[in-house]
Amino acid sequence: MPGEPDYYALLGIPRNANAEQLRRAYREAALRLHPDRANQPGDTELFIQVNKAYEILSSDEQRSAYDLKLAAAEADQAARSSFRCDVQQSRRSLLQLDEPQVHYLLVDITPSESVPEHRPPINLSIVIDRSTSMRGQRLDQVRSAALTILKDMAPGDSASVVAFSDRAEVIVSPDQAKDMATARARLSLLQAGGGTEIGQGLQLGMEELQRNFAREGVNHLVLLTDGRTYGDEDLCLSLADRASEQGITINGVGIGADWSDRLLDDLASRSGGNVIFLDTPKVITGLLQRIFDGLSQAIAGRVRLDGSLAQQVDLRSSFRLMPDPMPLGDSLPLVLGNLTRQGRIRVLLEMVIHPIGQTDELNIAHFTVSGDILGGTSEASSLPVDVRIASARQPDPDPPPGDLVAALNVVGLYRMQEKARHEAELGQSAQAARRLENLATHLLAAGDRDLAKAALSEAERLTHTRRLSIEGEKVLKYGTRALLLLPAKAGGG
Repeated sequence: MPGEPDYYALLGIPRNANAEQLRRAYREAALRLHPDRANQPGDTELFIQVNKAYEILSSDEQRSAYDLKLAAAEADQAARSSFRCDVQQSRRSLLQLDEPQVHYLLVDITPSESVPEHRPPINLSIVIDRSTSMRGQRLDQVRSAALTILKDMAPGDSASVVAFSDRAEVIVSPDQAKDMATARARLSLLQAGGGTEIGQGLQLGMEELQRNFAREGVNHLVLLTDGRTYGDEDLCLSLADRASEQGITINGVGIGADWSDRLLDDLASRSGGNVIFLDTPKVITGLLQRIFDGLSQAIAGRVRLDGSLAQQVDLRSSFRLMPDPMPLGDSLPLVLGNLTRQGRIRVLLEMVIHPIGQTDELNIAHFTVSGDILGGTSEASSLPVDVRIASARQPDPDPPPGDLVAALNVVGLYRMQEKARHEAELGQSAQAARRLENLATHLLAAGDRDLAKAALSEAERLTHTRRLSIEGEKVLKYGTRALLLLPAKAGGG
């Protein structure tokens, strides 16, 4: 239906919405967009569309005809899309129960074969913490790593290096980055000193990216820090939201133990990026190289999973398993970052399905996978995905798909250490210690002796000191999160 909007999405209702849901959504939208109110530009046109949507969807005959046209249009859109999406469900049928039940979806997003090979231009800002705690080997390694990345930049790329403590400045501008002698001289002037104010570094790094924004390429910020910011957390989060809106991804790199993993996780998850924990600065060069290589292989950017869920369905949690493990939250849209030519984006969705009655089939969700295909024109592409499941009186006798089971098992380990950390923070040290001992048993069974040893060490520490070590928290958190990569390697094609 060229030029005609999705009326369900316009009203923010699922496609199986009943008459009461439709009326409520219409009243809210009409009140918000009414011409008598102080409106934003375009609200009058939206008000007209909302009225038309209600007129069509409130009529059984017109709604049936519209649904047929919508299905045909989306089938054509799917055939032309640059994305492919495969959804595995934890069972083939839901039980007709009078109580909620948990259901899982494993969503794989891959590029279609029609997407052309193309190395996208890279617009990169490396934002470096140069506070006093970075003095010595840490800053030396970061300086060397940044220079290595600048050497690999192609003629169409843009790069900058920003340093911050309690203020921020551009150490290497995009123009200076194109001359290695100048870049090396500028980086040699980088000295440690002062406090840690991440917000200033993020803000200046984003300004550099916006100045050289590559709509047809990837725009990426790498934040390297070993400290905690104080008083500007809200600024940092608002900058991450702005980055997401503009198509800028943020990777956080925490060096050592004394940095805020929760803040960096929040920044990265909002923008489709990732967080990496380094207990030693010696591997920073290889890490930045892997990040850069991933950017150079991207064929789609600003990838998102959006849509609506059936009225009986709530999204309880979501977890990106590939390309980089990251918890994503409990609401749509999910910001997923970049998609590479040979790679995939894999997401695990945990849903609660409330009583479904005697229906034979439930349309769980209508998703839309969207993103920009990187290249000369940077065309937007989207793919509609309907997820349906049958219902039955008897349990499904078949086991869940192997990939889904493997993902759930490892996510369970990650959640186990998260619960132990939460219990320790609440002062429930004995319960947290028992949970970590249980985690160690599972890790040993999985063959990860080092991580199991770390869990037992923290359990013992809890018994004696009633608190976890800040290093142990991060070892367990990012160690169990990294395990999520292992089962995904066996994913289907």
